[in-house]
Amino acid sequence: MIRVMRLADDKSDKFWRIETLGPDFVINWGKTGTSGRYELKACQDEDSCQRQVDELIRVKIKKGYSDLTSFCPQGQYYYDDDTFGLHPLTSHPVFRQYFTDDFYYSSVTESAPFGSDEGIDALWELSDLLRRRPHAELVDFPQSVLMKLYQLPYFPPHDETLDELRELEGKEHAGQPMLHVLRRTDRVIIASALAHIKITGELDPQLHELALRAIARLSKLTELGLPVRLTSDTLRAITEDLSRYDREVIRAKKA
Repeated sequence: MIRVMRLADDKSDKFWRIETLGPDFVINWGKTGTSGRYELKACQDEDSCQRQVDELIRVKIKKGYSDLTSFCPQGQYYYDDDTFGLHPLTSHPVFRQYFTDDFYYSSVTESAPFGSDEGIDALWELSDLLRRRPHAELVDFPQSVLMKLYQLPYFPPHDETLDELRELEGKEHAGQPMLHVLRRTDRVIIASALAHIKITGELDPQLHELALRAIARLSKLTELGLPVRLTSDTLRAITEDLSRYDREVIRAKKA
């Protein structure tokens, strides 16, 4: 269930939203027109969750809140709770619909897109950027993450062949193996694309293309025997989910 309420008077205009998923619920509140703050709660079971939610709603009604029927979940930006971590309830409804595997909500599983240092850093950095600049251009975002956090150069994928990548084996750049630099670049790109959808429900077209090329390059690096953390099955699932999202969301909007 989801309930959205609003309190507007001479002193303030603020919203309060509560939503449940199984035994968990999220509270989202703040100034009307903003994304507000998020707080997740985990209960023992669904009945306990619903009792707590009902009580919180009663408290809000007593304070003068009334239902906000014009609230649009699709137009909201979603940010994870720093304490609780990644969760479907703090992800955009579009992301929940198209990216359903558990690995999309893990920051500890190394084979998950947000499980590596590069992956989770990209998510938190993008969250911070979009809170400050909701309509920021993102095509250069992966490069900024690599340079700011890792002092690494940016080598975006450009459909390299296996032979081209094989020629880089044993070579270094700035004291690091070249293939390792490419691997970290690709993980940042993939996580950045998924994070954009997770937060906004949208995906920058250029970032989308970069992500598909990054997945393809990581797959080739796997063929060369380089451990890339994201397994072949995970890369295949991300590709399929991005393709379905592209067909049913991006192309549908253009039609």
